[in-house]
Amino acid sequence: MVKHSLWVFFLSLLSWMPFAVLADFDCPSFREVQGEYKAVEVTRYGGGLTPREEAIGRINKKVIVAESHFLFWDELRYEDPIYEVVCHPVPQEEGEVPLPTERWGNFYGFGMHREVVKIIHITPSKGEGPGLRLEIVDDELWFFSDGWFYRMRRVSNQ
Repeated sequence: MVKHSLWVFFLSLLSWMPFAVLADFDCPSFREVQGEYKAVEVTRYGGGLTPREEAIGRINKKVIVAESHFLFWDELRYEDPIYEVVCHPVPQEEGEVPLPTERWGNFYGFGMHREVVKIIHITPSKGEGPGLRLEIVDDELWFFSDGWFYRMRRVSNQ
């Protein structure tokens, strides 16, 4: 009887969960993300200290996501970085404000159509610099920093 009651309780909890939490996110593997990307668009979405000329100057800069190294606009290079690809369901509740660490592009009005946000975390293994978080959207990587949105399109799979 106790087992049956627990089983019914857990099934009733599932009925209250949003569908997106239970859905298969089709989270990409690292191999699907690795490659060479080029910054193709820069858009202002909020306040920040980065001057417009500096942000626009990053157009055509390369980002390389490779097993042996990570290159970010000729500004950062990590040897043997640690990569983690994760997928997060987009909250569907109206008025829910996410924590600052969970504010992805859809929070700022970019990629509103997504039910799942796919993220690649890049961590330097040797302390060469800060960790980065990029959004994976189709064949692009998105980066939000200091009020600027950078869209980088894949140019090769390497």
